[in-house]
Amino acid sequence: MSRDPLEKIYNDLYDHSMHLLEEHDLPLEAIAGSLMAIAMRLYKTSLSEENFNKMKEVIMETDIEPYKKPKLH
Repeated sequence: MSRDPLEKIYNDLYDHSMHLLEEHDLPLEAIAGSLMAIAMRLYKTSLSEENFNKMKEVIMETDIEPYKKPKLH
C-alpha cells in the first residue's frame, strides 16, 4: 500500500474508472468528462477566482502522455 495519499487517490480513481469501462461498458468520454467536471468544480469551490484561472492555464498548458492501453484485470 502506498504511503503517498496522492498516489492512493490516483490509483483508486484509475481503478474505478477502469471498472466502469470494463465491467459496465460505459463510454470513455463520459467517464473522462465526469472526472474533469468533478475536478473543475472542486477547484472552483476551493480556489479564489484568480487562482482558479491560473489552475485552468496550468491544466491547458501541461503536456501529458496517453495511456498505452487500459490495464486489464
